[in-house]
This record gives sequence, structure tokens and C-alpha cells, in this order.
Amino acid sequence: MRQRKLTPYLLIAPAILFFAIYVLYPIVHTCVLSAYSWSTVNPARVYVGLDNYRNLLQDPYFLLSLKNNLLFVVLSIIGQLPVALLLAVLIGSASPVHRFLRTLVFGPFVVPVVAVGLVWTMIYNPGFGALNAILTHIDPSFQGRGWLSDPPWLAIYSIIFVSCWRYVGFHMMVLLAGLQAIPDELYEAAKIDGAGHWDAFCRITLPLMRRVIAMDALLITVGSVKIFDLNWVMTQGGPNHASEVLATYMYTCGFSDDRMGYAAAIATVMLVLTLIATVVYVRVSGKEEVGEL
Repeated sequence: MRQRKLTPYLLIAPAILFFAIYVLYPIVHTCVLSAYSWSTVNPARVYVGLDNYRNLLQDPYFLLSLKNNLLFVVLSIIGQLPVALLLAVLIGSASPVHRFLRTLVFGPFVVPVVAVGLVWTMIYNPGFGALNAILTHIDPSFQGRGWLSDPPWLAIYSIIFVSCWRYVGFHMMVLLAGLQAIPDELYEAAKIDGAGHWDAFCRITLPLMRRVIAMDALLITVGSVKIFDLNWVMTQGGPNHASEVLATYMYTCGFSDDRMGYAAAIATVMLVLTLIATVVYVRVSGKEEVGEL
């Protein structure tokens, strides 16, 4: 009897050990390191308490990175969630044409981020970029427009657009999985009652998709908070930190400026933001579930 009670714990022990070594320990270690001032050149750690966090509040580049990350979260949700839901509804059937269109929309997600960043950097190029070449035919003022450099504030919006373009196919598939879980009988009953497509969408699809949409919004939020690769490939946070986000600034502080404790403090802030977003979405979903019960 005792062996039977121990068997479940023994089965999950490898997973718990793996989680503790590769997830829990790095998180705790990073939080501890954020209370020290140290570098790879001088590994002697000096305890500074919360000084790294106080310095972050007075660091204009950190505040700009935080603002850019929040902008990334808001515009990514606005730019990806409605479009992904619309595409999931419009091309969600099993017809060959819809399967081809889904593959076309999902395609950018399987392309490596580095390749996507390099291609779009060339498309945005003010000299030979395809975007300026097309837009110049409409309005000559686009001639020589520097989408990643001039004006500097335009760079973050250009990167967000590329991010939305790459990930909208992935979120379409997530939402499509939720749509396919809705019984067809509900739509057939609504059709018999004389409901149109719009009524069926508002009264059946949206209410039953709330949890899936909330989960997808959480995925977009977490992905936007920890975005690094696309920004680094396209601008490395430039020009003059205009497209800096928390992850690129953390990398610069840690591996370029050799301020490891300061970089650990930025990583801890990113962790806290991610946890806050997760708690908010879970509580909202939980309230909906309680309300339904």
C-alpha cells in the first residue's frame, strides 16, 4: 500500500527535478544577483541591496525601454488578436482554398526570426527598400524614408508591425482550435431561428471563445514583454535607444557594459511584469468561470 502511494511521486520526480534545475534555480539566482554589484572582469560581488532598482527608476533608457515594452504589448494585442480571430473565422473551414490560405498566413511563424528581421530590414531600407519603392508611386514624399532610423520614434512602430505580421498566423491557429471546439449544433439552431452570421458571431462565438481569447491575449502579452530577437536583429535598440526594450537593454547592460547586477535587476523587473500579467488574466478568467457557475 505504501509503495502505491509513493509511485505517483516517483513518476513526477524527474519533471520536478528538471523544473527546479533549469527554471526555478535560474530565477532565484537572478533575483539574488540583482542585489549585488559585480562584473565578469571583477567577479567579487558587492552587496548593494535595492540600489540597482533605485538606479533603474532614475535611468532614462530603462524608462524608455519600459515604455516601449508597454507600447509593444498594447499594439500587439490590438494588431494581432482581432485580425487572428477574423482570419480564424473566415478561413477556418476544411476546404482546400482555406487550408492554402491558412498555410500562407501561418508561414511567417515558421521562418527563423533572424531571417525575418534581416529581410524586413532590407524592405525598410531607405535607399533600395521595396516599401519605399512601392509607396513612392503613391506619394513622392516617401522617397528615402528611413523606417528604422528617421525619425527615430518610427523604429519601434516598424518593428511592432513586423512582429504582428510574423505572429498573427500562430494566434490564428490558437483561436481556430478554440473555434473548432464549439458544437456545430449551436450554429445550426441559430440559423433555424433566423440568426445571421453577425448575430451568431456575437451571441455564440464570442461568449464561448472568451477563455481562449484571454489565454491568447496572455500569450501575446508575455511574448511582448520578453521580446528580444527581432529588435536586436533589426536595430539593436537604436537609433539612440529609440527602439530599446527591456530585454535588449538588459543584454546591453550585462554583456556590453559588464554590469551584471544591474542587468539581473532588469531581468527581475521583466519577471515581475510577466507574473502580474499572468495573475491578472488568471483572475479575470477565474471570475468568468465563477460567474458562469
